[in-house]
Amino acid sequence: MKKPLFPRRPNEPTPGGLFIAQMLWLLAGVLFLGFGGFLVHEHTQQSTMGFAVIALIILFAAAGLACCVLGYRLFTGDRAARTQLSWVGLITALPLLLRFGRYSILAAIIMFSVVLMWMPASNKYFKIVDPKPAKLRR
Repeated sequence: MKKPLFPRRPNEPTPGGLFIAQMLWLLAGVLFLGFGGFLVHEHTQQSTMGFAVIALIILFAAAGLACCVLGYRLFTGDRAARTQLSWVGLITALPLLLRFGRYSILAAIIMFSVVLMWMPASNKYFKIVDPKPAKLRR
């Protein structure tokens, strides 16, 4: 069965922790895009823009778009979006948390929302809203 382009939010009540995680993912997407825009603005004032700055701008733009799109899919109760956001969160937040002091608040928001998505109440919610398909026996 094909899913619609803009699915509806499920009628099942969302746990509080999962709702906070959904909002934090959308905030993280906006912050990633904002930090990327700030880097563009900051380095266009100077005469040079190095390869590292361009790569970081592309990384922030891609992470911001991924967080926004997957955050919306999480908002609609998609279980796969939770797994994908966990991977995006770990891949982007760990280097930010360990290396870049300026972006550590963004990394903390992401890590906190990853933890909230995997709480027991969230697990029960996803078992009801989007259960795993049955395994095929051979």
